[in-house]
Amino acid sequence: MKNTAVISWLTQYLKDPLRKNSVFLIATHVLLAIFGFFFWMIAARLYSPEEVGLATALISAILLLLAFSRLGVDIGLIRFLPSAEDKPGMINTCFTLVGLFSMLLALLFILGLNLWSPALLFIREKVSYFLLFILFTGVTSVAMLLQQGVFVALRTTEFSLIMQAIAGLRLLLLVLLMAFGTLAIFSSWGLAWCAALIAAILLTIRLQPKYRPIPGVQKRIVNDMLHFSLGNYVAESFRELPGFLLPLLIVNILEPEMGAYFYIAWTIVGVLFMISHAANFSLLAESSYQPEKLQINVMRTIKFIFMLLTPAILLIFFLGDMILSLGFGEEYSENGFKLLWILALSGIPLAFNTVYITVKRVQKELKPVIYVYAFIALSTIGVSYALMSKEGLVGLGIAWLLSHGVVTLFIGLATIRRWAQSL
Repeated sequence: MKNTAVISWLTQYLKDPLRKNSVFLIATHVLLAIFGFFFWMIAARLYSPEEVGLATALISAILLLLAFSRLGVDIGLIRFLPSAEDKPGMINTCFTLVGLFSMLLALLFILGLNLWSPALLFIREKVSYFLLFILFTGVTSVAMLLQQGVFVALRTTEFSLIMQAIAGLRLLLLVLLMAFGTLAIFSSWGLAWCAALIAAILLTIRLQPKYRPIPGVQKRIVNDMLHFSLGNYVAESFRELPGFLLPLLIVNILEPEMGAYFYIAWTIVGVLFMISHAANFSLLAESSYQPEKLQINVMRTIKFIFMLLTPAILLIFFLGDMILSLGFGEEYSENGFKLLWILALSGIPLAFNTVYITVKRVQKELKPVIYVYAFIALSTIGVSYALMSKEGLVGLGIAWLLSHGVVTLFIGLATIRRWAQSL
């Protein structure tokens, strides 16, 4: 009877779009992490280290290009699609812009391989790699735009989870195509995203019966979204900058193996950070539907985040050492646990900062968003550079926590000042 009551309460609790979208986005991220773990574990057992290494470089290159190809359009869709009169036109305009730009970046990347990645010159020498690299870059960029933009905007993030489940097809393809070496690993990953994109288009048609995936750009839609999207593009580039540059700092200041300890800790805590990001994507979508309820939804979002964040931080605090030791080895526990604990603690100020950024996006005030992410990125990198030579990876964690903490302090003081002035 108690179980029935719990299920009934949970069902009722998740009927609220704000909570439902958040939960499905978090589940999507967790499923992505699980599939990623098993994908590379299977690849390591079936393929040679050289084949795995080259495939890793190819996929990492595409993911890097995707980070620069979004143009902030994913956030623009969340903000503008709910109120758009021509939803199919807006979706196709965004798909066309991001798809073409991502493939252009892929082509430029291939042409410049002599400069930034000579080890991947075989992409230019083999037609199969050349075509697939450009194709998979374009397909994945559009698929992720659906997953992170359209389905969030339309309050159907359960479709994002379905997409991620279909992308898990790469595990099966990895076994079936193993005779083709590096190409098999690369193709397994790319073809699975092709399947996910096809499914996502069908799901979009289900949401918008008049929608047809026809490339095209409507100038009016571009003009309406351009300033907002490009401002967020700059902000998101700053947000992702530490993840790109910190591994390079570690390799140059510390020892190469420290990069591995950092990567595992950063990946684990990324799931924890996703709680805040998922809840705030949902907050942005809800506030686009009902801007008059922004203040109420902000408080509900903060409550929801800390309901999940608090036990997650405690779990890392008490069991993080064991998770690192059993999952990756004793050396990862010895070198990465303190960093993991500090990064987990930073989830508290990060949650408040992310809510503040979402509020500014709802209000279409992009300068504070850019300033916050720029400060966090540059101060994290600068303080890390100053501390790592003496404190090791702990110095990096302190820099990240301190940067977010300073921003939270300033946001809090500014909020108190506005409240005092209103009295």
